[in-house]
Formats: sequence, structure tokens, C-alpha cells
Amino acid sequence: MMKQKTKNTGSPLWFWIGTLILALIIFISSASIISFVERYSTISEWPILGMLVVEVPLTLFGIYCVKKGKGNAYSLKADLLPVLITSLFFSLGKLTPPGSIGYYLGWSAVPVLAFVFLPVYLLHRRALRKMGIVNIPRSERNRKIIELQCSYDEAFNLCISALNSVKGGARISDMDRSLGFIVAKTGQTMKSWGEIITFNIREVNNKVKIEVISKPRIRPQLLVLDYGKNYENVKKIADFLESKTS
Repeated sequence: MMKQKTKNTGSPLWFWIGTLILALIIFISSASIISFVERYSTISEWPILGMLVVEVPLTLFGIYCVKKGKGNAYSLKADLLPVLITSLFFSLGKLTPPGSIGYYLGWSAVPVLAFVFLPVYLLHRRALRKMGIVNIPRSERNRKIIELQCSYDEAFNLCISALNSVKGGARISDMDRSLGFIVAKTGQTMKSWGEIITFNIREVNNKVKIEVISKPRIRPQLLVLDYGKNYENVKKIADFLESKTS
């Protein structure tokens, strides 16, 4: 049976063709406008018509490609904007006068952003896509609540044992059985600088409710690219707990 392609799967080829076209248009337009400001005394003297003849068709084609390739796998906010903003920074570098501190900072920082951080960020997004969690908010994919039908002490002990299911293991740094919390830390891996795993354990209506949260050890957490490692931690712990009481 031939596998049917669903409408919302998206296409990497179309999406990135459109993204690169739009990035090129933003770079050319911004750099051109800056040149026009420097060269001409009034806006009416700008050669707008020639620029529009070239850029409008390319812009429309770029939008078409992005729209065709987006689907559920690609986020305009998370995948498209970083590339467009980087291209804009490249062109705005012309605004700083040569020899100034801003000029050297701009032309040294922007290539680092473009050629180092941006590929790393896009690889992070690719890892999330492979896990099927690319468009799930960080607060949701790194947190899970599990309800167990067992005693409080048994659930607490299971949470301690569940730390062994995390790849590389985790070391308990703090815990309190009476207050119902466990804090553990993982070591560094190829994917991350380590995580902090927290268990909040409560007994509710003859059941034990466990909240599991995994966060990066380093801050600011919003800038940390974990390649789905925190989601993986939470999932492995949840699977372990559910398997032991099913």
C-alpha cells in the first residue's frame, strides 16, 4: 500500500528554499535602502522601480515556498525568524562607520551568530522534530504529572529508583520525604551541560500525584539548547513509574 503524505507534514526542501530566498531579499533590501540614504538627497530619487521588479516576484515565491513547506513540523516564529533577523543584522552593519567600536563588534558578532549559533540552534530544532515535540512549549514538554495507585512511601521510593532510568544516571542533591520533594542533578552529556530533575510528590484522593520537572542546570534557561534531553528525562522517568505500578 502506498503511504499517503498528509497535508501538514511539511517539506524541508520547500521551507528552507523559501526561508533562504526571504533572507536574501531582506539583506538586499536593507543594504540597498542604506545605500540610497547615503547616495541620494530625497526619497523620490531612489531607484525603487528597479528594486521592486526584482524583489517582489522573489518575495512572493519565497512566501509560497515557506507556506508550502511549513506544515506542523516547522514554526514560522522559531525556524524562520532567526534566519531573517540574522540576515537583517548583516545588512545593518553598514550603518556603523568603519573604524568605530560598533563596526568591529557588529562585523565580528554577526558572523558568530550566523555561522556558529544559528546552525546549532537549527540542529536543536531538528532534534525536537525527530522526537515529534518541536511545537510543544518548553514548559509542557519538560514537565509531566503522573498519578500512581500505591502508597505514598512506595511512590517516593519509586521516584528515587526512577533516577536510574535517566541516561547517565542522576545524583540526588536534596530530598525530604515528609515534604514530598526530591531534587537530583545529572552530569554533562553530548546533548547538554546537565539537568536538574525535581519530583513534587503529593497524596490526593487515595492516589499519589507526582510532578516531574527537568530543567537545564545552567542559566538563562531560555537560551539553553537541550536537543530534547529534558523531555527525554521526563519521559523515561514517567515510563518507569507507570510500568512499575501498571
